[in-house]
Amino acid sequence: MIFVWSGLGFLVVPIVFITSMAVTLVLEKLLGVIGHGEWLTTAIGFGILAGAAANWFIGSKLNSKPPRELIDPKTHETVLIYKRHKFFWVPMQYWSVPVVAISLLVLFSQKSHAAPPARADALPALQALIECKGSAAGIPAYADRLEAGTLPGWTKSPALSGFMSEVWQLPKPITVAGFTVQDVRFGSHELGNYSVHAVTDSTDLDAVAKQLDLRGVDGRGMAREASKGAWTVAGKLKGRVEVGCEYPNPRIAD
Repeated sequence: MIFVWSGLGFLVVPIVFITSMAVTLVLEKLLGVIGHGEWLTTAIGFGILAGAAANWFIGSKLNSKPPRELIDPKTHETVLIYKRHKFFWVPMQYWSVPVVAISLLVLFSQKSHAAPPARADALPALQALIECKGSAAGIPAYADRLEAGTLPGWTKSPALSGFMSEVWQLPKPITVAGFTVQDVRFGSHELGNYSVHAVTDSTDLDAVAKQLDLRGVDGRGMAREASKGAWTVAGKLKGRVEVGCEYPNPRIAD
């Protein structure tokens, strides 16, 4: 490809490219630190926008320099000589306009990307599982990750496995339905059912039941059916109120 320029107009390409790359790399690092590495497209868009700004600034500075004044020896008239910096016959700063358009297309493409449909084995949020808002179809994926030991902070507890096939514990406190809970337990039963429980900082079972809209149910204590076959439950454990959800076997729930 043949490039046509005058003065320093050829600098349009390296100014936009180098600035865009530098800003994109910095933003990519920052987004990774704050846990939003998936926003790489946004980082690229702002990088290109920064390249356009740098080119506009430098091009405007170069093309705004005053002309040289020369005196024609024959006519004694003043001749003004302008040194213009152009790229393909266009003043270099004006190339920032299409570059800005490209950056906007990149930024809007980030917003227009629809989230991929949730897979049946997608990992549900732990808070959603305890609140009985998780999808029963996704719970086996949680159990698989626990069994593989790829979920940090969880430990297998043989001492609690008397009433379940397997039980895992997470001591880290989290917030669930407005309560601070700890000692989260995820258990799988031999028939394929699952339950997720946690101990709240409350000692008032009636208050917790009222907040969660629970009622007395034979065989389940304070409970209510949250969805087909899944129950939100609450009870007393060592003086504290325990809340959680009991899920049916997702393979036979339907």
